[in-house]
Amino acid sequence: MDAPNSASAVLRLQYEALLRAAWLVYVANPAQISKLGQDLTQKAELAAKNLPGASEMLAKVLEAAPQGLTAHLAEFNQYSRHALNSYVHSGIHPLRRVREGFPEEMALQLIRISNGLMHMAYRMLATLTGSQRRMNKVTGLYEQFTDCCPMKPAA
Repeated sequence: MDAPNSASAVLRLQYEALLRAAWLVYVANPAQISKLGQDLTQKAELAAKNLPGASEMLAKVLEAAPQGLTAHLAEFNQYSRHALNSYVHSGIHPLRRVREGFPEEMALQLIRISNGLMHMAYRMLATLTGSQRRMNKVTGLYEQFTDCCPMKPAA
């Protein structure tokens, strides 16, 4: 609500949360998972800093996760992550948006991307349940609303 620069920064966080979830499900070993499950202490915080960053997580996820997830993560990384980094760190993009305004089509595209990331998060949840019925329902919902999503779901 009247905060498009902040919303853009949150979109980057949304992507990284999905990426970390995919990394935890498809790549992380038990010791890495344990680091994130500790009580929040200074020691635990320091240990968690040794986990892979976004680029390394993405590379590993692209090797191990289903193509239906990796296609979306790779697309976001290629076209959106770096520009949205500017919003997180108060770079050129948000400064230009303050100066020139936030174009409606850009706002609509960001909403589509956010919807796509949420869809992928729901697909991961459906996968974790082991229920093909739930997965089919999530896929069906995406197909009903492709006009407000970034791309068609991969098979």
